[in-house]
Amino acid sequence: MHNKPIHAPLQFPKCLVDIGCGTGIVTRQLGDAYPTAQVYGIDISPVPPGPKPSNLEYILGDVRQVLKTDPRLSSESVDFVFSRLLVLGMTDWPGYVRDIVTLLRPGGWVEMHDFALDWYLHGSYCSGEWEWLQALSAAAERKGWDLRCGKNIKGYMEQAGLRDVSVEVYKVPMGDWLAGERPETRRIGEHAARECGMLYYHAIPRMLQGMGYPEEKVKKFSRMSTKDLAGQEGVEYRFYVTTGRKCQPKRELHN
Repeated sequence: MHNKPIHAPLQFPKCLVDIGCGTGIVTRQLGDAYPTAQVYGIDISPVPPGPKPSNLEYILGDVRQVLKTDPRLSSESVDFVFSRLLVLGMTDWPGYVRDIVTLLRPGGWVEMHDFALDWYLHGSYCSGEWEWLQALSAAAERKGWDLRCGKNIKGYMEQAGLRDVSVEVYKVPMGDWLAGERPETRRIGEHAARECGMLYYHAIPRMLQGMGYPEEKVKKFSRMSTKDLAGQEGVEYRFYVTTGRKCQPKRELHN
């Protein structure tokens, strides 16, 4: 992303929240970038111990519950909300985005980074016939996941009343085939080709639990995913960065 982890046009925010903060990498960056602001990182798992800015606090818990019960996160108290890679961590995207809108101060920004489980070959959609992905899509629909949340977040934001919603799309190659033209893609492309297949190989059995597939069929799906995601030249997926702003009350717009 051209060394630009944050895309929203922030101006002197006083309170920032990183939802699904994981290891706290982006949360610490926010704390360092805005040393006079209060920064919170929320995750359902404990953040690994380590040094952090003095203006940063971590909150342990399910974000939907935390936003309703933690007094530090009252309505219209936050200037910026950031989240990334919640594709398998959220089962009610419209409700989640509405919660974020409630949390934001008028004029505040939200920024969400996520991907869609779609792959493209030389720019054309190519994963529609992948049997293992069809099985995952059916399981996701049943369990409430949105495997294409990256491209759908714009709609969720607009439905929740956010304004100035915009999307930047980053193409992630499977392998280093694009590095000659765009050298900055070499590292992430090599990582995608090396890790994506194994990620889905191990994730598929868990994601398909309760779907009625025999064990051998699930193992076949895992093998198929490894083959399809092996890093063929020209194959890519897309990573979406979506930002939106909570509008000012009408009475303030006319002042």
